[in-house]
Amino acid sequence: MYKKIRSLVNSQAGESAITLPVLMLIIAMVLYMGVDFLGIYATSQKLRTAASETINLMKIENGWDSGTQIFFRDMLDKLGLPPNQVQVNFATPKSQSPPVQRGDPVTLEVSTKYEVRSLRPLNHEFSVPVKVRLTGLAQEYVRQ
Repeated sequence: MYKKIRSLVNSQAGESAITLPVLMLIIAMVLYMGVDFLGIYATSQKLRTAASETINLMKIENGWDSGTQIFFRDMLDKLGLPPNQVQVNFATPKSQSPPVQRGDPVTLEVSTKYEVRSLRPLNHEFSVPVKVRLTGLAQEYVRQ
């Protein structure tokens, strides 16, 4: 059995007519998938930028509230990410008891999904989760 498989692998019969089109197909698919890798990276960077700007605001205001949410949605719009497809998994609330004080950590965790388009011709739907988690220290002392 091993000799039979080895002879098929080493055989060069009919190889020249098929080699070039198959090689071109493989190269085209790899390049097409590379575009998706760049898309995943770009989505991650856009999400990280929006989250970074929002965490800076959260650090100044000691947490997340409706105004921060509006700011985050506006940042997503400006960066070209659809706000309805981005989920806020966790955000340190501003109105918690006891309140967030200066030096306490504030956290923002957001996620979205990137739909891989290069596998659609092969009848595969695949989405890659993109998650960002940022933490900073609150800057304001809240008197009680």
